[in-house]
Amino acid sequence: MHDDTWVHDPRQGIDRVTTSRWHLAVRRRGAEVIGLRRRDPAGDVGLIWRDGQPDDPPRFWKGHATLLFPIVGGLHGHRSHTTDGVKVAFPGLHGLLRHRSLNLVGAEQSDDGFVLTYRLDSDEDTRAMYPWDFSFVVTYTLSDAGLDVRIEVTNRDARTMPFQVGWHPGFALPFRPQAGSKAGCHLQLPPRPLTFLDNDDDCKLTGTSRVIDGRIDFPFTEDGLDRTYMLDLSDVPPTERRVTLLDPDRAFGVQVAFADFPHLGLWSDANAPFLCIEPWQGMDDHVVQEPFDRKLGIVLLDPGATDVRRASIRVIDRRA
Repeated sequence: MHDDTWVHDPRQGIDRVTTSRWHLAVRRRGAEVIGLRRRDPAGDVGLIWRDGQPDDPPRFWKGHATLLFPIVGGLHGHRSHTTDGVKVAFPGLHGLLRHRSLNLVGAEQSDDGFVLTYRLDSDEDTRAMYPWDFSFVVTYTLSDAGLDVRIEVTNRDARTMPFQVGWHPGFALPFRPQAGSKAGCHLQLPPRPLTFLDNDDDCKLTGTSRVIDGRIDFPFTEDGLDRTYMLDLSDVPPTERRVTLLDPDRAFGVQVAFADFPHLGLWSDANAPFLCIEPWQGMDDHVVQEPFDRKLGIVLLDPGATDVRRASIRVIDRRA
């Protein structure tokens, strides 16, 4: 027997789902998860930065868990062009999706959990920025285990469509304030040698890289997070593409899995009480800008084809 409920707040444009284990809030602008709260007899734990709060904060990042399309990161001057001269231009970082209201096309109970599905189809406004016809569908499935995300991009154009796609969830740290501080939290990457891509102060790739040891906790710093840590996990088996973030006592945290995404960003505003684990397909421009259709990680999608990417959030709870 399920006791799941779904309500829509038309004033704020937010869909809220409550199950026996979770509260989920999704804002239709950008189809962004703005709240993911685990219900617990010992006290609910909000996982997402500013969990459920729709208003902008007085400082620090205004997002929660942004969807990125059709670029990840930024372009030089927010503009670029393909090798055959097709121009693209966006209002800021991460493309156009986060500024648009998506249509809710499904809200229903399934065998897997409660499912919310949102869709954006290209229109005159999107084509002015990104001149291809597309559909973007994101499906959130909330089950007892956690949150699953499925992103589906379809090329409805007659031409090959270049794009990047990603997810940008920010996690409130520490998850339990009594557990310590953000600085004491543990960030665990796939336990193998990993390729760290160097970037400049504007997050543009320099073209150089180095190898880091993923077998030890990643030694993040506030300055390093503010600059953004960028990793290429293309050589990591998809089943091992996961990041674990734990409170200082290692008793509670999350694991983000992203088998379909070969790149990863780790970011936070310096000294802000959150950390973003960002599965990416693609990254920012290089310092010397390449054509849009030759960017790192660009997907060249054939006419009529569909590209699907999945990620998930799971809770780790080792409390006695």
